[in-house]
Amino acid sequence: MTRPPALYWRALSDDTIQCLLCPRRCAIENGQSGHCGARTNFHGRMEIPFYAMVSSLAVDPIEKKPLARYLPGTYSFSVGFWHCTMDCPFCQNWEIAHPKPRHVFPRSIEASELITQALAAGTPSISFTYSEPCLHAEYLLECMSLAKTRGLKTVLVTNGCIQVPAARDILALTDAANVDLKSSSAEKYVKVLGGSLETVINFIQLASSYCHLEVTALAVPGILDSEEDFDLIGRILSIIDPSIPLHITSYHPDYRWNLPALDASQVRNLARPAGRWLKNLIIHA
Repeated sequence: MTRPPALYWRALSDDTIQCLLCPRRCAIENGQSGHCGARTNFHGRMEIPFYAMVSSLAVDPIEKKPLARYLPGTYSFSVGFWHCTMDCPFCQNWEIAHPKPRHVFPRSIEASELITQALAAGTPSISFTYSEPCLHAEYLLECMSLAKTRGLKTVLVTNGCIQVPAARDILALTDAANVDLKSSSAEKYVKVLGGSLETVINFIQLASSYCHLEVTALAVPGILDSEEDFDLIGRILSIIDPSIPLHITSYHPDYRWNLPALDASQVRNLARPAGRWLKNLIIHA
């Protein structure tokens, strides 16, 4: 399989390049990879060694994405890749988001073959989900473009931690998106999650003008666990569009975060302030 040229990077010197895909903007020396592990410098040129490598294939209810107001009652052919732009300590898909260096990866799947499999599944949509699909922008764009030509709706489940140029290209081919808004605190986004709240809010605003949009906020003790947090999230989204459906879900201990999960009544009480700002609050508790 021939890999296409990598997008979203620039040369800083003969030996160093800069990735422009996510807000980390990693400066990568020859022979090294960016923080995500999925984008590398090969003699002054960006390479994408995980191009077309699929970690997961499944057929899921569209509500699992979660999407409550888009193609309800249908199933979606769901695809996962490898690695992530962020480093959430409570990641529930950490095995594929942060694979070990010696992990044996499965064979790659041509975009055309993937879309053929999706059509054979008989679902009206294909979802890019589980890890961070936007990290593999080149393959994602190819798959989405083919899906559109074959009549499949495209669904993006993302952390939204992607710079505007790549976001525009991806969202132009997206029919529906769910964005994980993981904290109301810019400081926690940087220090705990390895991301950027400003970038995610910009992505949400951009997505609202391109496609059907829903947002998920995961109630995580120590990160997103107060009425003030959810009030602020409600206010932020209401400024963009108060009709955006907001899903409130509860975490379970995983990866490096072992604090006990909040119980259902706690989650409902914490989420209530967001409902003062939004028309569609969906609590999964």
